[in-house]
Amino acid sequence: MKLLVFITSILLTGFTYAGEWLELKPTDLRQIEIAQEGALSFASEGVYFVHNGEYPTTLSCSKKAYVVITDQKLIDRSYSGALFAIASGKTLKFYVDGCDNGYIHAKIFMLLP
Repeated sequence: MKLLVFITSILLTGFTYAGEWLELKPTDLRQIEIAQEGALSFASEGVYFVHNGEYPTTLSCSKKAYVVITDQKLIDRSYSGALFAIASGKTLKFYVDGCDNGYIHAKIFMLLP
């Protein structure tokens, strides 16, 4: 029985995705976009951090130049933090876990010194 559980856990680990961290240096930030609910048919409500090129991610999202935050509280907090980062030259870091309408979806936002 233990062997069966062990083999099953090994086989299933290949199908799970834990997420990854992406960095956005001040020089790589092209723009910040804020979308209201229902304003765009192709994008969710949230704040979008646009990279000058593409984020280096292993995710298969079609729009790799964008990271979106859709959580209501985190939208305001990450936008405020981003404004501070721009003013002070700090790097932004996002924990991403998948795609949202083709955009890279972030669940955690932080500032690096």
